[in-house]
Amino acid sequence: MTKGELEYAVRKAHESFDRWNDCTGCIPTLTGHYYEVLGVVEDAVKIGARVALGLPLVFSECGELVEDDTVREGE
Repeated sequence: MTKGELEYAVRKAHESFDRWNDCTGCIPTLTGHYYEVLGVVEDAVKIGARVALGLPLVFSECGELVEDDTVREGE
């Protein structure tokens, strides 16, 4: 997966979340909670990409994705 492909996937996931959030009004935009959710969405995309590529998943004690070598070198 290239860096551009991963960035595109993250962008599309953010757009999908924003459409849902605009319809539901669940989380006020431009708040701390909103940006936390966007971070979780981004991590979910990266986890999915790693699983699809057969790469290992490594998490911190807090549950954050630690290794992020999903992108091929030089891309």
